[in-house]
Amino acid sequence: MKQEKDGWLTPVPKQSLSKMVVEKIKEGVVSGAIAPGDFLPSEAELSERFGVGKSSVREAIKMLEALGVVEICKGNGSRIRTSVDTTVMNPLIFQMILQSKEESKEKLVEFRKMIEISGSMLAIDKADEADIEKLKKIHEKTKQDFKKGRATVENDLEFHKAIYESTHNPFIVSIGESLMELFQPSLVISNRDYSKIVTENHDKILKALIARDKELMEQAITDSLTQWKELSLDVSMN
Repeated sequence: MKQEKDGWLTPVPKQSLSKMVVEKIKEGVVSGAIAPGDFLPSEAELSERFGVGKSSVREAIKMLEALGVVEICKGNGSRIRTSVDTTVMNPLIFQMILQSKEESKEKLVEFRKMIEISGSMLAIDKADEADIEKLKKIHEKTKQDFKKGRATVENDLEFHKAIYESTHNPFIVSIGESLMELFQPSLVISNRDYSKIVTENHDKILKALIARDKELMEQAITDSLTQWKELSLDVSMN
């Protein structure tokens, strides 16, 4: 059993070093050999087992710390985090931002539509009364802020985040939050210049959720995204 558990602790290709150390540690986590909360072997042991210098191990640990995967406990070593570090920038967002510069607007709309409709459909199945009340409060705050001339994107982001949270699925929440961050520049335009449309679209989405009507929800999101593309996304990407 010990030999199987240590299967990830094998030498890395000489040409890769610190990045390959990261990959080997990832291999250990994926395989279950290292669990959240487990301390990694010491720097000296990792260096010996991987066949690389201590500096490469040290650099790899720092990379993993920056990604929010590892936390360094002074005097005790490094361990795999047991929860997501919300203060760390999600690397997935950077990947999507870079990808968005190369792809067409149509593909971006297609991507958002797929995620948003799927998430909203599950929200219809999973949302409880507390979720719906939270969405009502966010929607009401949005309307009141617009009336006072405060067009902040935060309310919009909170509304969509609450939809994803209503699925009670942490994987969908994570992807949903990354998606909304990717499109934040266009959402700023929507809230600044088209507050009435934003309010109307959120109202339709909320009503569909309350009614548990999937057909109505799909239509509401489709209409909302069509307007978002034409009025905001095209402007933000020009």
